[in-house]
Amino acid sequence: MGPNARKSHPLSVSEARRERERAELTERIMDAAREMFVRDGYEAVTLRKIALAVEYSPAAIYQYFKDKQSLVRAIIRRDSDDLRTHLRAGLNREAPVEQLVEMARLYAEWGIAHPNHYRLMVVPPPAWVEQDRELNRSDPTPLEQEILAMLWMVVKGAIERGALREKYTDPALVAATLWAGIHGAVLLEINAPPENRARLGGADTPFEARFATLREVFLDGFLREGARDGTAAG
Repeated sequence: MGPNARKSHPLSVSEARRERERAELTERIMDAAREMFVRDGYEAVTLRKIALAVEYSPAAIYQYFKDKQSLVRAIIRRDSDDLRTHLRAGLNREAPVEQLVEMARLYAEWGIAHPNHYRLMVVPPPAWVEQDRELNRSDPTPLEQEILAMLWMVVKGAIERGALREKYTDPALVAATLWAGIHGAVLLEINAPPENRARLGGADTPFEARFATLREVFLDGFLREGARDGTAAG
């Protein structure tokens, strides 16, 4: 029997339970940390305060994260990987225009479902940015660049198929414009108080209606006549 044979054995019931409990507590720690970073500010939050928030021993939390910086790095990696995976599902659509619309929908869906994740990701505190830079040194493609690269690729395909109006020849410009629009819609949804949203289309207007309007503005503004729903102009 080789030296690694023991590692291939399935986990016992007790080991599986411990692994599950550890994963669940890790998620609780991360969720509490995100909420506290957004609410109280990065500098004011300590591992001890996070431990108390999840009703865990301040000393024992160091079994999960050795310091606040390692917790931040873990959150950045988790959220970036989660959003990447979510967005790639949009690439399963056949036509580039369908891919763009679906990726925009998935991006908004993720941001609204994870408001604290999204706030920290797109408007991070300065100390958080430094942790992000450290990760980027080992990650050749930061999340923001990867999202724009994905959009650029899909927009380029739409241009090559003749789906966009002739004046739109720069896929980077179109991709950045689309991202700016959906990013603004997400921030409005998760940050703006009802009275501000009331001035911008109704406090009770569901996000689905806002997204549908954004979709129509994009399609009407960029697509050639007859190129709706992913079909190229003749």
